[in-house]
Amino acid sequence: MSIDQMLSKENSLLKEWTLDPNFPDQMRFLDVNIHLKYPDVDSLLEFEPQERKRLIAQDHREKFNELIQLNLFQDYERIGTTKRPTGVKTKIPFSALAEIQKLDFVDIFTEKVDGAKKKKQRKQSVFYCVKMTVVAQIEGVDSGLEQVDDQYVLIKAKSHDDAYAKIEKQKDEYEVRYLNSDGRFVRWKIESYDDCYQTDIKSFKDLKDPRGSEVYSKYRTRRMNPDNVWDGK
Repeated sequence: MSIDQMLSKENSLLKEWTLDPNFPDQMRFLDVNIHLKYPDVDSLLEFEPQERKRLIAQDHREKFNELIQLNLFQDYERIGTTKRPTGVKTKIPFSALAEIQKLDFVDIFTEKVDGAKKKKQRKQSVFYCVKMTVVAQIEGVDSGLEQVDDQYVLIKAKSHDDAYAKIEKQKDEYEVRYLNSDGRFVRWKIESYDDCYQTDIKSFKDLKDPRGSEVYSKYRTRRMNPDNVWDGK
């Protein structure tokens, strides 16, 4: 199989790498992490949790043994435990690529390729949701309740820090003063940046998804509600 044929594969292990054509393929090895796939969860539905754990461990051992017996590599480091292996770290020869990519019970991740450089991945901008606390300041008022606005702002950026920086540059727009009905000046001030969530939204086109678009998510815990008890079926 030629390099061009290798790279044309949709899920090629080499798609993120530029190979040196002067480096001989017979000397080329790949450092890879090979992870065993989970069994079909629906097949475990009828079993109790402890039995499921036993069956998953058994499934992983069988897949692990099958992988080793293929003799696609020599030395390896087991990922996981003897009782429940989850994969291996190893080196595979370039000549074994076609065979190993046929395996349907593993996921493979390339860490290093001899005689190759990893392609620089251009950082793409996506939408981030910045959660911030904005407070109303009213001229001369120094007691009582103050009005607070919990704001969630979508902004396109390349990272969490970039999102915060872009909001920070616009903070003066929040502090534009105006007069209220009492003749007092009022302004809104960003009191704190509370969180920043990276969404999967890359363009406004994504907002047209009929399934909707998640803009913010944060896990928390609370006392169990009896109405939420579930038997798993």
